[in-house]
Amino acid sequence: MLVFSIVIGIIFGFLAALMAFVITWHEYEKHKFTVKRLFKESFQAGIFTFAIFLLLSILIGFLLERFVINSSMTTSLMRT
Repeated sequence: MLVFSIVIGIIFGFLAALMAFVITWHEYEKHKFTVKRLFKESFQAGIFTFAIFLLLSILIGFLLERFVINSSMTTSLMRT
């Protein structure tokens, strides 16, 4: 389950990072930054977004595996 969460985090993290890059680029373009600074700021926003999405997906996967999946299996085994 944790591996699945990491894969989901990478996929959706990449998509979120790409969108953050594009949005940041478009917004900072209005402030007349140089292309080098535009790329740097947009890239930083994309990396930060990717890291947050990946960490959250790992955390959610861990919590699901630890408390939801195992506890429901344990409860169902206790009933039989």
